[in-house]
Amino acid sequence: MFQFLAETLAFFYDLWPSYGMAIVLFTIAIYLVLTPLTIKSTRSMIAMQRVQPELKKLQEKHKGDKEALQREMMAFYQANNINPFSSCLPLLLQMPIFFVLFQVLNKLTRKDSEGFFSPSYLSEDSALYQALRTSREMVSFGIDLSRSASKSLSDDGILTALPFLLLVGLVVFTSWFQQRQVAGRNPNAQANPQQQMITKIMPFIFIPISFSMPAGVVIYFVTSNLVRIGQQAVVTKLEFPDKGKGDNGVKPKKPVPAAPTASVAPTPARTGGQPNRNTSNKKKKKR
Repeated sequence: MFQFLAETLAFFYDLWPSYGMAIVLFTIAIYLVLTPLTIKSTRSMIAMQRVQPELKKLQEKHKGDKEALQREMMAFYQANNINPFSSCLPLLLQMPIFFVLFQVLNKLTRKDSEGFFSPSYLSEDSALYQALRTSREMVSFGIDLSRSASKSLSDDGILTALPFLLLVGLVVFTSWFQQRQVAGRNPNAQANPQQQMITKIMPFIFIPISFSMPAGVVIYFVTSNLVRIGQQAVVTKLEFPDKGKGDNGVKPKKPVPAAPTASVAPTPARTGGQPNRNTSNKKKKKR
């Protein structure tokens, strides 16, 4: 896996001989592979946000009966074709890629005794290997992508670290915008408390991570957030068009059919023992 990602990064460096742009293209390629799952996740997140008022009604209706609540909610999810857990799939798949990329960048930018890079996982004939082997810095976008914001701040001061800090700020802003994008799809709907918490906390989780990671990994974060924002905008526009005021596209839970009732034939009216006049008249004519 490490060698595969390193060679993939080297491939994109051949297409665009820039460390930063190679990472950008690398990130876009990963998201293209994950596009089906990302679209499914985005649709699930938007759908969950839109059905919150109906789920709130179910929670109020079955406040003291958890078993009934779970049964009703599962029926509601099935009626509206919603998988409440599908929104986690892209994140779970990206986490291993993030850790592997971090390890790859560390190995690509390790230095020898003279301070030059001595990259691992790459063929010595590749352009990326040749560029790194003769360099002491992985410079792109005006910063050394092998260094972190914390390292630059402690060694060189605030002025030199300012571009690194701005990059961290971009991660926080794009993460916040990405979370708000789904939450703002239907402003009149009641927000899921768990989703509200994620919207408020998630962007700030990336501050210590981005602050301590090499800038190359932070570029991966920014690019992935921007691609995700674009994907969510497209899915929202195509898959969830406005259906008119007051119509949120939510289907009611399928009703349970009532048991059939046996039909009873009408009972003829009682005549109190009196003979039928028509029958009596017929007997007289025969006589």
